[in-house]
Amino acid sequence: MTRSNGYFTALALIAALTARAGDLEQPQGILLLAHGAHVHAGQASANPWNDNVEQMAHDLDRRLPTEVAFGMADPESIQQAVERLEGRGVEDIAVVPLFVSSHSPIIGNSRYILGLQPELARTTSLKHLDRVTSTAHFRFSGAMDAHPLISEILLERARAVTPDPARTQVILIAHGPNDDGENRLWLRDMEVHAGYLREHGGFRDVSVLTHRNDAPPEVKTEARTAFRRQVAEAGQAGFAVVVPVLLSAGGIEKEVQADLDGLDFRFAPPLMPHPNIERWAETMALELFSASE
Repeated sequence: MTRSNGYFTALALIAALTARAGDLEQPQGILLLAHGAHVHAGQASANPWNDNVEQMAHDLDRRLPTEVAFGMADPESIQQAVERLEGRGVEDIAVVPLFVSSHSPIIGNSRYILGLQPELARTTSLKHLDRVTSTAHFRFSGAMDAHPLISEILLERARAVTPDPARTQVILIAHGPNDDGENRLWLRDMEVHAGYLREHGGFRDVSVLTHRNDAPPEVKTEARTAFRRQVAEAGQAGFAVVVPVLLSAGGIEKEVQADLDGLDFRFAPPLMPHPNIERWAETMALELFSASE
């Protein structure tokens, strides 16, 4: 795997800050926000999405107390996760959203729930959400956006299924939001990933799209038509490799693949599991803690 400066910067930051974690006057911990749902003790999970997130949280917990709040800005889930951290003595909480993009009402609504912004997200359709009751201090990081550690994963995923990079067009496809303005911001960040793949992958071309499967029917149809057309044209000119910019299997990846029935393409795995996701989450949290020191 090609390792960017982002990889080494992340490792250096993690090493420096965890080395002094035991000297902190105010106990610190990490709250991961992720789509999905908790699996109760004794139950088997049938969803790799939950399994991947829970495993990462378990690994992070070895270094800093870590809890997960599953759901899309679910006040009850966030309240329970905060209480678990408080029960472990944590008073300073870095909130890290395990989402591809910060440009989503889920992010704004989560910040509102935690008391970090005065109003619900501008693009949300919700009228009310309860807020968390807590005396903890919250810090909130960005989502994955255009982070170089994520670019590295996408390059690795594309290379793993590419028979001939020089003849291959890579299509990066993400879920995408409903709002057109937010969609443009998603695509802007994805273009940063695409630039990294162009520079380091030797591909014929790299393009970016969003699936927008939750958008109104006409928007969703337009997005899917563009996706299918681009993959078809890429396959006719050489090899088409689709890399889903999705957190994990167990989400919409099968729906994305189904849009391409009958076409010649190769489909890469999503982002998780991969050690860079854990490095990214820990880096985001520790940057938040170091910012006020």
